[in-house]
Amino acid sequence: MSSQSAAATAAWARFLAVLCSRVYRTSLLTLATVAIAPLLLGWGSFVIKSGSMEPAIDVGDVVVARPFAVGEKVAVGRVYVFDDPSTSKQHLLTHRIVERLDDGSYASAGDNNDVTDATPVTSGDIHARGVLLAPFVGLPIAWLQGEEWVKLALWLLLTIAAFATASRNLDGEPPTWKVLRLVRDRARRRPSTTPDDAVGEPRSDPVTASHRGVAPAVLGVVLALAGTGLGTANAAFTAQTKNAGWSWTVGSWAQPYVSAVLADAPAALWLLDEAAGTTTAQDRSGNRVLGTYRTGATLGQTGALTARNPGTSMRTAGSLAFTSANAVASPTHHTIELWFRTTATTGGYVTGFGSTTAATSPTADRIVRMTPSGQITYGDWVTNPLRVVTTPRAYNDGAWHQLVVAVGNPSSFGDTVIYVDGTAVVAGQTSKSSTYTGYWRVGAGAGPAFNGNIDNVSIYNTQLTAARVAAHYAAR
Repeated sequence: MSSQSAAATAAWARFLAVLCSRVYRTSLLTLATVAIAPLLLGWGSFVIKSGSMEPAIDVGDVVVARPFAVGEKVAVGRVYVFDDPSTSKQHLLTHRIVERLDDGSYASAGDNNDVTDATPVTSGDIHARGVLLAPFVGLPIAWLQGEEWVKLALWLLLTIAAFATASRNLDGEPPTWKVLRLVRDRARRRPSTTPDDAVGEPRSDPVTASHRGVAPAVLGVVLALAGTGLGTANAAFTAQTKNAGWSWTVGSWAQPYVSAVLADAPAALWLLDEAAGTTTAQDRSGNRVLGTYRTGATLGQTGALTARNPGTSMRTAGSLAFTSANAVASPTHHTIELWFRTTATTGGYVTGFGSTTAATSPTADRIVRMTPSGQITYGDWVTNPLRVVTTPRAYNDGAWHQLVVAVGNPSSFGDTVIYVDGTAVVAGQTSKSSTYTGYWRVGAGAGPAFNGNIDNVSIYNTQLTAARVAAHYAAR
């Protein structure tokens, strides 16, 4: 390659480097202004720390939100910043409001979540409504708070280099700013210890002079982002019912147990995570099979799966605690799954199907009971002949247990398998079930009521396999 072509290549490379650096500098300063300037109006700017709103909002994006006024109408479909109602700790979420519920509260969800948030949002939880989005400009703050020092250091070095390159003048380009021109002229007149090779006159280094403020300028941008009141908010992966009007992709941080259950298309999924005083239980299956809490329910108790699937449970107080809100057709092949904990020695009706929502039903079957000794039974209802399967051991030991009753062909003698903690413990034929329209119920029915904690009740219109039951338990 000739010296002339090499010089031309170098000139083009320098031109592209300066051009790209100026585009980056302008973009960064513009986005920083978009993120910071609204604070002067009393608005809020929030750096997103997690990815459940992807692809609309990514980690490191800054959501600019105006304050939510008292009495303001909540717009379904818009993004809001609100206190996470599922925890008493200070914890902000930036999620989309996807549905107004019958009790006046709202269902929220991350666009990248398969299910909506576990606890409904009230207008009193909402702080602000999202208005503007400044993409990626909050990444340094996210890295700083996440102690991702390598990423932060690399960004600082690259940004300083880009600012330095952007401040260089291209061949034949005069200084744009008058101040810069004066600085350069003064630098050229300043004596230097480096002689000119041709005439022995002192010469200055205008490039160095024009770059002296680059590092402080970049650090100033970072400090401005970090110190002007930008808040942080999570777009966390949580779980509740899907809304047919929206479509979400399962996120890798979705609650693992909920994801495992949803993979088997339950007819109903009640996590029982509602706050004390709530009367309606949300169905997380997407089938809108709402539930109703009865007088025997005490909500807000410690959940069964707090390690990886945060939520609360329901305590039954020796009477009917829960029923489905509307009548449904009785299933043929079906599976009942729930988590329970008790130390009671009175036994009682855990769950089943009945023709009414009253304390007892004229027609009742598909009943799971605990004996006074703590064993689990299925098939113990009035029929001829009576066929019951009973677990060999007791489970009233005060520990949480997964209970799955998988039934095939119940209109004949159901081929039933009872699983506890992911493992089949007893199998056999059970009493015949009737075909009618009725309600799923928890806590009481025919005979003594159950006294203990219940969590994560799911109903399937299929007989789950041993592999799927074990998968649910493994996701706890």
